[in-house]
Amino acid sequence: MGKVYNKLIELNKNLFHVTEFSNLESILQNGLLSLDELENQKINPEYSSSQDSRNIDKYRGLSKYVRLAYTPFYDMIPKALYAGDLKNPIILLISPEVLKLMGVKFTNKNAISNDTDLYNEDEIFDSLDFEKIYTFRDRDNCSLVEYKNARQSEILILQKVDIQYFEKIIVQTGIQYNLLNIYNVKIKEDDVIKFLSNY
Repeated sequence: MGKVYNKLIELNKNLFHVTEFSNLESILQNGLLSLDELENQKINPEYSSSQDSRNIDKYRGLSKYVRLAYTPFYDMIPKALYAGDLKNPIILLISPEVLKLMGVKFTNKNAISNDTDLYNEDEIFDSLDFEKIYTFRDRDNCSLVEYKNARQSEILILQKVDIQYFEKIIVQTGIQYNLLNIYNVKIKEDDVIKFLSNY
């Protein structure tokens, strides 16, 4: 298998996607879909990204991918949580096994950065600083470019992530989700922001 996959297995790490609870039933029914697939299937989720951001994705050819993060310290996640862009956030923990799918691409900074290219797994490995990726995000490093770029490295999955790759879903304590148990995916209640802060 590829070097990134092997590293994640060595470190016992999952990948992350954070979205709104209101999207969860659709995600469990259809998988985690790219922007293009959502539009093709006429699914209207509650987005945490802006329309401008989605337009950039389309312009740069990124709208055919589902974007995953290595870490909850990926800068967009704390911003979305603390700025209130996400009202009832949930966390999807995705197995590294998803990297075995065809067409997976990788970046070593945010995919919409003007100077970002998409790479194959082995091509990018030497430019990924896993120590910085997984360093706890704090006041000392949150604005340092090398840490910010490392944390915003992304994994782009073509079209969709099926629920077979979901290791666990974290929902906010007290949210009713019992009707979703039919999908045989492990759902756990927790304080979502505290979970992300302590991961």
